[in-house]
Amino acid sequence: MGHASSTARAPRPALWAAVVAALAVVLAPIVLDGESGTSAALLAYLSLLLCTGLLVRWRLRRTRAEHQLWSKVGLSLWVSAGAVVTYAATTAAGVPAPVTTALTCAAMVVTVTLTYLGIIRWTRPAAEGSGLDHDHVLGTLCGVVVLTTGALVGMRLGPHPEWGTWGPGSHLLVSMAGSAVAVTALLVTTRGALRRGDPRPALMVAALLLCLGASALVLAGWLPTLPWAALVRGPWLLALALSAALPEVSHARDRQDVAISSITGYATTVLGLPVVAVALIEGMTTVAVVAALATAGAVARLLLDVRELLALITNRSASLVDELTGLPNRRGTLTVLERAIADERPLVVAVVDLDHFKEVNDSLGHAVGDALLQTAASRISGVLLPGEVAGRLGGDEFVVVAPASSPRSRAGRLGRDLARVLGRPAHLQGVSVPLGASVGTSTWWPADTPDDGDGGSTGDGYPSSSETPAEAAGRLLRSADTAMYDAKRTGSGHVSHDPQQHDDPAQQLALVADLRAALAAHELVLHHQPQVCASSGYPTGAEALVRWPHPSLGLLAPSRFLDLAEAHGLMGPLTDEVLRAGVAQQAAWRAEGLRVRLSLNLPASALHDVDLPGRVRALLAEHGVEADTLVLEVTESVLLKDPQRSSAVVGALRASGVRVSIDDFGTGFSSLARLRNLAVDELKLDASFTRDLLVDARARTIVASSVQLAHALGMTVVAEGVEDAETLQQVEQLGCDEVQGYVFAAAMPAHELAAWWRERTALGAGAAVPRRVEPAPS
Repeated sequence: MGHASSTARAPRPALWAAVVAALAVVLAPIVLDGESGTSAALLAYLSLLLCTGLLVRWRLRRTRAEHQLWSKVGLSLWVSAGAVVTYAATTAAGVPAPVTTALTCAAMVVTVTLTYLGIIRWTRPAAEGSGLDHDHVLGTLCGVVVLTTGALVGMRLGPHPEWGTWGPGSHLLVSMAGSAVAVTALLVTTRGALRRGDPRPALMVAALLLCLGASALVLAGWLPTLPWAALVRGPWLLALALSAALPEVSHARDRQDVAISSITGYATTVLGLPVVAVALIEGMTTVAVVAALATAGAVARLLLDVRELLALITNRSASLVDELTGLPNRRGTLTVLERAIADERPLVVAVVDLDHFKEVNDSLGHAVGDALLQTAASRISGVLLPGEVAGRLGGDEFVVVAPASSPRSRAGRLGRDLARVLGRPAHLQGVSVPLGASVGTSTWWPADTPDDGDGGSTGDGYPSSSETPAEAAGRLLRSADTAMYDAKRTGSGHVSHDPQQHDDPAQQLALVADLRAALAAHELVLHHQPQVCASSGYPTGAEALVRWPHPSLGLLAPSRFLDLAEAHGLMGPLTDEVLRAGVAQQAAWRAEGLRVRLSLNLPASALHDVDLPGRVRALLAEHGVEADTLVLEVTESVLLKDPQRSSAVVGALRASGVRVSIDDFGTGFSSLARLRNLAVDELKLDASFTRDLLVDARARTIVASSVQLAHALGMTVVAEGVEDAETLQQVEQLGCDEVQGYVFAAAMPAHELAAWWRERTALGAGAAVPRRVEPAPS
């Protein structure tokens, strides 16, 4: 029979009958006295069991995801119903109480075990299989028995030693132990279920806690032993009935966690050993034997779990598949590539990088980004020939390993096919998402094998005494990666690796690796160019310019590595490193008695980072630096390109007290018209205007208008690129507030700026005649 929709409404008569039966369970022993009340309560309890069983069966026939829960809970209900009937029959037939108690305890253990197994598969559904896990059955039985025997020992040592036997209250102890075990299983996912809008685990936890409380009241003598000792699980049955009637809520499937079950087995073992010891000391031989058997079972379960855990660790460490796309991951791809090279098979390697994936991921969310990666993986696989393998290197980068008898011709065809199929938009969640990709290919063939005219994109092939298959595989990937970045830079879609053309980019890839290491080791430094008052020459601040002291290439200017950082995803770490170094330097100057206002440049991507203001505030607080002494410079084009998004970040920065400056003003579009919409503190005129002030009347007009408008809007104006006294005089006449350029000083290390600052302030305002300073080679 097919499964109906899980949203079908539950049969109301069965639900109301369960509620009425639950009320009858409570009221029967109160309204009726003696055996009549007991019999009526047991009959009502049996009715509650049957009504709950019908609701569970109804739910079972309408679910797939929760089949394990309701099938095992249903079995436990029928076992409980049989136990009630058996209890009534044996009592009426005059069967000795120990026999009745033993039968009740056995039924309770089976009930608890089935319930626990159903809950485990519900809260942590297995990825494969639907049958009983024998190790879970063993572990649950051992845990319940150890808890029960431990409770018996505790009763013998406590204020009610008469309960420390397998007497009439033993099944209460079994019930309490089972409830405790089930509660621990449910608590694992109660919070996550509530977040998903599923109240059923919390409802079950509350019911089990009520059962525990009722059992404790009976054991304490606050409620009559009969019939309450047999009816304390009433709240649990009512909670099951309500949970079966409520609609199911789907959640992600997960594999069984062997580590958790191992911890459970360890805890059972640790608890069981003292129970056995104390039971022997107290002369409770039967309890000691039962606890010893349960402890031995827990030890066996623990050993099985440890073996399974070791196997799981081994399998995970050997996993070669990317979980999202189902393609081989980086290690799996390298394994295929190295094996093909070892087999001396001519190869084509293609590296594919999706264009603008980060923008799609940021704007539409990670779910759409994941779906886009899956679509790309499917399209890549669709153009492969038999024997060719596609893999995912990580992020939005894929790779294809293609054995080919004619590597050159196959490389061209494969590159064009990949660029074509990935150039079509993807339709995801009702949105047409642009895909696009850049593809780079490299080729390889064994030594002494004639090629097809390619000319040898990777050199002398293999076998070679100086290169292993792993080294050749790494070189092939680097070559294809270099070609891919050339394709991305030129927008050509596909580029084949050419040693003569791509040698320098290959060296740049090595430079990227060095830059990554330098950022991790905090090796970048800042040089600082002073900013001075235009009218007095008094120092007002400095702009920090990042430099990289490369171990072999010397001191590198930003132009040598900023583009590489942007292309390879290092601009975020680079920005954070510059901010860290700048604020730390301000704190160091402050300790020396200097209060320097420092300007730091932000890249375009920083204004899309909503967490940036928080990180800046944390840095300032960590180093004890005033917020108004930090100026963050952003280019005009960035603010105008995405004004809504960037304005939010700029507003948050200014709200924290940090000043924001528009750098290179005048190079964007509609600058004067949009200036009033840019809520910033400072305007920096681009050097292209200040250099032409003495010879270009239009430049003077633009500067004068910009200064006038900026002052009207409450902004400070800084003129960049002032290199001589005549230009300095001109910008002062036009109303610029501050000046930055070689007329005063070039960028210098921090200790030199401190000395320059002290010398300049000691001379007093206007005492020094500006002179042009030749820039140091960068």
